[in-house]
Amino acid sequence: MNNRFDDQSLVRRIQSSRKYRAAGIPEETILDVYMREKDRLINSAEALRGTKTKLHNILALYLGDLDYPKARVDLDEAFARDNHQAIEQVCARLLACHHSTRERLSYYPAFFRTIQKVCGKITTLLDLACGLNPFSLSLVDLPAAMRYYAYDIHTPRVDLINHYFELSGRPALAEVRDVLVRPPKISADAAILLKEAHRMEKRRADAARELVHALNANVVFISLPNRSMDGRRDLRERMRSLMEKICGANFLIAGSEEFPSETLFWLRGTHA
Repeated sequence: MNNRFDDQSLVRRIQSSRKYRAAGIPEETILDVYMREKDRLINSAEALRGTKTKLHNILALYLGDLDYPKARVDLDEAFARDNHQAIEQVCARLLACHHSTRERLSYYPAFFRTIQKVCGKITTLLDLACGLNPFSLSLVDLPAAMRYYAYDIHTPRVDLINHYFELSGRPALAEVRDVLVRPPKISADAAILLKEAHRMEKRRADAARELVHALNANVVFISLPNRSMDGRRDLRERMRSLMEKICGANFLIAGSEEFPSETLFWLRGTHA
């Protein structure tokens, strides 16, 4: 293998480039992708090209993302008015900036009622690869004292989520963390992974299964899309097969509920 590149300096060079610096993608993500490509390919130059391709696919999720400085101002103004309807409206606009959360806007309350019905009282929840989902807290009826841990690899997003948490009177528990590299070990009533497991598999095979098996949550909720983004292909059978693969021998699909754009599965350990 050609080792003419120093791994850490190469990762820092990628991280400091304008494209990745603006996204705030953490070093752990870049290093993980690079080292796996380096193990797979012939030399470091090919690994670098493979890394950039995979990172481009990861960054594609943030294209057309919201205007974070403006979003911060909008949240500040809504909370300053102490008007719940105004706060809901701002949060709904933020959720509408991403395909998955935009689709979920019409059924967020029913979606979280299902989670609460399955879990009962929720004191601690982990939102894995959270995206914009934490802004749904203004639209749903979840306990104000619930500890909501949110993880994402996009630094501007995490900063805005923590600002929203603080305005809402919640602890700022959002964190820039690549959950595939460092799965959270916090004991939780529930962990949610919404419309991301199938994307994780594109980054590396078995990524979602490894993540689920590393968690310390009583129930793991995973949602997967019912149809392709263009609406032409029914994905339900394929997604259920993925769920069975994620479960392996240590988990079972304890139940599922279909919503307009996704199916929510909940998993329990076979020891439970």
